[in-house]
Amino acid sequence: MSFIAIDLDGTLLNDQNEISEENIKAIQYAEDRGFEVVISTGRAYFDVQAICEKAGIAPFVIGTNGATIHSKNKTCVSSVTLTKDCVETIIQWLDERNYYYEVFTDKAIYTLKKGREHFYNEIQRLKRADLDADMKELVEVAERQFDQFGYVLVENYYDILKQEEEFYNILVCSFDKKELEEARSQFKKFDELMVVSSADHNIEITSKRASKGMALEKLACLMNKSLDQAMAIGDSNNDLSMFQKVTYSVAMGNAKDVIKAACTTTTLKNNENGVAQAIYRYMDNFVIQK
Repeated sequence: MSFIAIDLDGTLLNDQNEISEENIKAIQYAEDRGFEVVISTGRAYFDVQAICEKAGIAPFVIGTNGATIHSKNKTCVSSVTLTKDCVETIIQWLDERNYYYEVFTDKAIYTLKKGREHFYNEIQRLKRADLDADMKELVEVAERQFDQFGYVLVENYYDILKQEEEFYNILVCSFDKKELEEARSQFKKFDELMVVSSADHNIEITSKRASKGMALEKLACLMNKSLDQAMAIGDSNNDLSMFQKVTYSVAMGNAKDVIKAACTTTTLKNNENGVAQAIYRYMDNFVIQK
């Protein structure tokens, strides 16, 4: 038995935020042959669970960029949190500079009402503008972000800090590259933090002890299994850590060249059932190696 770790956005999900029938069948095909499928994403577990239930699948889930691991029976088997003091330091800095941010906990995704309205209006303004293809795609990705399950809108960041919940991840968004780079540089100074990105308009902040790669390695250890024959499929910077832990890494056809260069091979785009193609090709290679 081995693992197949699959990113969600831009990978398993198509541009309608759905898992295609072809990808579902490929996952079931792999599971029927004893392979463990793991969804590995920056999304919160409760959001992933809603997506999986709709698709009729029940995989292991690595959520919030490796901060959480949930078993097939929905039990949290591992979590790596940010301290409340650390969260306060981060969101106070972001709030003072009017960044749009979302705070992920074990119960909800918290964001400021005024910040969400401003970011939504910015998306709508950009949609009306004359954009190049890359920027148009980025705006569409940002808009699909609002389809996530579990948002709670609050008036100010103090309302977030009052929550007696586990804090896992902070997502920061901006279409201003200079502004985003300033935030990235600010939080990379913190030894206890990991800063990655899942798209060109965001950064994602977790504990230094949390990444998709570390979580996949931890899951294998918990199950007393090896990653020697494991495969990982993804499209973004936050997938690099899991690519480094597996033998067979696959970049989506829609991934940037730097991601493709870091992988063993490339598959079709997310709108072309690239995950299904990667799984079937992997299964054939695995059988040959056996």
